[in-house]
Amino acid sequence: MTVLQIANELQFVVVLTFWLVVVYWLLPTYRVDSFRQKMFCVRDELFDFAAKGNLAFEDPAYILLRQQMNAWIRYGHQLTVFRLLMTYVINKANRRDSDTSRSDAREAALERVVDPAVKAQLATLQQRALTIAVKHLITGSPILWLAMLFAAIALVCHGAGLGIGQLLRAAANKVLVGPLNRRHIEEEAFMAMA
Repeated sequence: MTVLQIANELQFVVVLTFWLVVVYWLLPTYRVDSFRQKMFCVRDELFDFAAKGNLAFEDPAYILLRQQMNAWIRYGHQLTVFRLLMTYVINKANRRDSDTSRSDAREAALERVVDPAVKAQLATLQQRALTIAVKHLITGSPILWLAMLFAAIALVCHGAGLGIGQLLRAAANKVLVGPLNRRHIEEEAFMAMA
């Protein structure tokens, strides 16, 4: 083996090690930190909204929405597609639907808010938090990327007239059903606390 071959192999090992560190350590850490920071921002907006006197801190809508965001912040590192699927399968196997009580309580609390402007702002904050969680799930799962790619290809073959934005939304809707629906995503963090 020549010195040039040894240098090339050593260079390959160094570059491969660098990419493994980036892909399996730095990127996942950054992704979770970014998710938590975005969720902190939405939670802070909720707090500021209540602090301005628009909503009482004791209001069930505020408490339940804040608990949901706190759970996502605390257990963001555990919010993965695999855990979500396993929680769904276990709940179906045990024939229990534990997520309906919390989701229903949140929805009922939002419905009891009298002021339509306050209700709309709370719904917007809840939707933003859910969007952040869904993006976190999607960006962390190469398998989900492939599923969305295949769904997008199928939709392109089916309806070539859709715009790219409509196409991506339709693909996400096709993939994010069943165990990946909104209620299961919202409840995953609460299940981690139990």
